[in-house]
Amino acid sequence: MNTSPVHNRKGSFITQLFALRRRNQNIHVEPYIHDPAADAPPPPPPPPPPPPPKDYQRASTSRRPFLGEEYISEKPLLFDVDLDIPMPPPQPTSKLIPVVPKILPRIPVKVYSPPTISLTPEEKARRRLAAQRQSQLEKEAMLREEHERQETKRREKVEQERLEREQEEERKAVLQEELRAAALRKARLEREEREEEEQRLQELREKKRIEKERRLQYTKEVERWRAEQMQRAESQCSEKEEERRRLVEGRRMRIARMNEEVFSASGADKMVGWVTVQAPNMLAWKRRYYIFELGHAESKMLLYGNPREVVKPLDVIPLDGQIDSLAEWYEGFEELEAIPHSFALRFVDGVEWRMFADSAEEKDRLLVLLSEAAGIIL
Repeated sequence: MNTSPVHNRKGSFITQLFALRRRNQNIHVEPYIHDPAADAPPPPPPPPPPPPPKDYQRASTSRRPFLGEEYISEKPLLFDVDLDIPMPPPQPTSKLIPVVPKILPRIPVKVYSPPTISLTPEEKARRRLAAQRQSQLEKEAMLREEHERQETKRREKVEQERLEREQEEERKAVLQEELRAAALRKARLEREEREEEEQRLQELREKKRIEKERRLQYTKEVERWRAEQMQRAESQCSEKEEERRRLVEGRRMRIARMNEEVFSASGADKMVGWVTVQAPNMLAWKRRYYIFELGHAESKMLLYGNPREVVKPLDVIPLDGQIDSLAEWYEGFEELEAIPHSFALRFVDGVEWRMFADSAEEKDRLLVLLSEAAGIIL
């Protein structure tokens, strides 16, 4: 007969399994009753033991327990089992290993088991029906709870939809109110803008009317002033024409008398005198001493700086057949109007000389000499 520790452990484990099977057969089947405490969360696990100190070394003599020991340590057994397993002798080590106190296994306590009573078929059928009825009740309760949960969920959904509809209606009402207020505000602004535009157009029309009346008044005043000016100018022109005609007649009379004086027997000294001239393309006026040379071949006017230097003239004006006309200031020389005793010589080639004398008598004498030398009639 084998009495090794391993064989003893195997036999003890098998014996325990058969004992548990017999005990489960004797247990009566009770209907399932829902326990709310069973659905409660398990209690929190106890805190872990404190770690050993760093210099503590546990002896490597522990062994891995087998399935039978774990089962026996948690379930009570019907009889005593000796689970004392001989430990191998400690190996000599060079280092000292702290001694760990041996923890003895928990010895199960014998539990009284009532005698097994065999159930009749009627009792089994009754218990089966009771279990089925309990299962049916549980299913109905579960269905009822599910129905109530679905109904509660439906009611919550309906209530949520109702709240959402109410909120949507409130939001739409607020939006409609805002849109109505915005439309009223826009209409008010448009009405104010139209009124401002009409007022601006009215002011613009009034301004244009006033401006038009002012322009008409100004135009009438300008036309009246222009008519007055034209009338005055016509009167002045007529007066000027009359004055010019008188001047021309007086000049002719003076020239005729001067002609007799110049060309008399004692008129040789009348051929010289002073005159201020402006040469063509010149802006400066020069005072010159003139001498007329009248002859059958050529007549000319010699201009000198002074009567003591009459050897070489500064300018020579040819007169015989070269002068086109002798003009006054009102004959196209308006710049000479402000210069008294002035006149102009217009040559046939377009050259123009401007001159003025010291007196009216000197001017008449110059005109007589120039007309006689040029062969023109004043």
